[in-house]
Amino acid sequence: MITLYQFKHSAFCLKTRMALHAKKLQYRVEEVTPGIGQFEIFKLSGQKQVPIIVDDNDQVINDSSVICEYIDKKNDVNPLFPDDPMLFAKCKLIENWADTTMAATCRKSLIKSAIENPQLRTALLPEEIPSSLRSIVDKLPLKNLSKISKVVLSSKDNLELQKLLEALSKSLINRKYLIGDSLSIADISIAAQLSLLKFPKSSGPILSGEGSLEYINNPYLENLFIWRNNLEEYLFSANSQ
Repeated sequence: MITLYQFKHSAFCLKTRMALHAKKLQYRVEEVTPGIGQFEIFKLSGQKQVPIIVDDNDQVINDSSVICEYIDKKNDVNPLFPDDPMLFAKCKLIENWADTTMAATCRKSLIKSAIENPQLRTALLPEEIPSSLRSIVDKLPLKNLSKISKVVLSSKDNLELQKLLEALSKSLINRKYLIGDSLSIADISIAAQLSLLKFPKSSGPILSGEGSLEYINNPYLENLFIWRNNLEEYLFSANSQ
């Protein structure tokens, strides 16, 4: 069985979990504690970033894109990469954009939201954090933090991402998938990063529906979040762990 080492709320770890479910592969999860736990990860893989998977043959693989390519070859169920060269290229382009440009802006948006929202800030803390420390984080001076939040995310980056996501949302009104007629890595990559803008049900009852109000309250993105929710529900219910 595959072992996935992850941070629970990492979009790249969610991407990996979604891919594992799409391929109907059994796996178990090892939650990594930020800081101390990353030293163990370093011993295992030579770097501190997650996700990392360890396969039955003790093969260690890191980086979500490399992992998805690896697990896609494990069986013929639900291929994540189209055979058609043009569709394959489109999938890889979308995956790369989602993992870089989109990911960077989504991460900044989440940081900004967490700075401005003490409840969200506390909910994002690792479960291992004692309640006494959680209360300290919750009571950090909001006025000073709000000033910091204004420089975390530039309005230009924010508007550009919203414009692109609005286009994707519109394109999915009469479509089920971004590329071709079946689920691909393009769908999984976009859906995973959207979790940082509006947390899905898989994040748990405390975080579900929370996120960046600028995106959550954008009516043109409602269809995109519905699409994401339907995709996750299909994947996680079809191959529950």
